[in-house]
Amino acid sequence: MAITTYTELKATIADWLNRADLDQQIPDFITLAESTLNSVLRSTHMAEQATVAISSGRGTLPSDCLELMYVQVEGEEAEPLEQVTHQQLMMLRRSRTKQAGNPRFFAVVGREILVTPTPSSSLNVVVDYYEKIPALSGSLATNWLLEEAPHMYLYTSLLHASPFLMDDARYAVFTNTVSSNVMNAVKQSQALSFDDIKTAGFSLRSPSDVAAPDKAPNPSAQTGVTGLA
Repeated sequence: MAITTYTELKATIADWLNRADLDQQIPDFITLAESTLNSVLRSTHMAEQATVAISSGRGTLPSDCLELMYVQVEGEEAEPLEQVTHQQLMMLRRSRTKQAGNPRFFAVVGREILVTPTPSSSLNVVVDYYEKIPALSGSLATNWLLEEAPHMYLYTSLLHASPFLMDDARYAVFTNTVSSNVMNAVKQSQALSFDDIKTAGFSLRSPSDVAAPDKAPNPSAQTGVTGLA
């Protein structure tokens, strides 16, 4: 059976479980699967952008935000804000960034973003972030994950069905399967987005954020690629 819609996914789960009495539970298995995948999966399909209003040094993140990737003051040509911990941000406010000014650092606390220095007036920041997987329902028949990777929906839903059915053997099998699928999906997304070379605090000054090798390359070992100096 093809798995292209919410209805087809529920029917396939029932078939794989060989049960016809789980109509009330299967939607719960799918919801739990989405919750699990939101926790571990990061894909280019999840990239989203939003504008957040900052007032008194803080603003409310989008409700579907899982993780911030990039933050910058709206309309500015400056470098992106650097993420720090809540404790680091408070220390910066007490020492280096006491005076009002253009934000340079941010921290995430709960569902809020805090910035420092605190701007002298309200402003907006543009945030690029990973958004939650759109939840399947009777009113949302499909989403990007079901279209791109129906097997991840299926196996993760079956994983959550196993404890309900007290099937420990299957739980172990589906745990390994889901872990493998997630790792492969993340690697594929990193290869597509070039995201696996980013380092903490990276800037736009140059593409040399990755630490340079300890030794200079051997001229005799050149690969023939030119123009990259």
